[in-house]
Amino acid sequence: MGGRKNKMLDVKIHDPYMNKDAYTDPTICPTCGLVYHDKMWHNKKELFDEIKKKGNYEQKDCPACRKIKDDYPLGVLILQGAIINNTQKVTEIKNLIRHETEKEANSNPLARIFKVEEFPDRIEIKTTTEGLAKRLGNAIQKAFQGDLELVFSESDKFLRVIWKKD
Repeated sequence: MGGRKNKMLDVKIHDPYMNKDAYTDPTICPTCGLVYHDKMWHNKKELFDEIKKKGNYEQKDCPACRKIKDDYPLGVLILQGAIINNTQKVTEIKNLIRHETEKEANSNPLARIFKVEEFPDRIEIKTTTEGLAKRLGNAIQKAFQGDLELVFSESDKFLRVIWKKD
């Protein structure tokens, strides 16, 4: 059975933590080491080393670290169904999630998983971006089939991705 998609996901989401006026160039996040330079966040060791060496930078938590500290996800992936009781399948799903998160981090270093909670009937994964939650849900749907539902709350700037397979 195919998944449902919500057309609202094409709307550009305003992330309340992404106020670029809040950061001066350059800024280094003291928590994770990301560098804000040329209006973008970078995860490049050589850039970090160069800015540290010059010594003229601001230190301030990046948007992802602020969301993590505030427990403020923009996305949550919920895995449900009998499949979550299959240890081998859950291990495969977790490996896929890790791989997709690493790929997403290459293009967006602010996209992170910051909390995974396992319950008897579901697994919930909180993400710092709605895009990462969507990417993870789509990858799981493609690899394992099942039902995928994307529920976007425009007023809260939040994406709930629900994947279920019995």
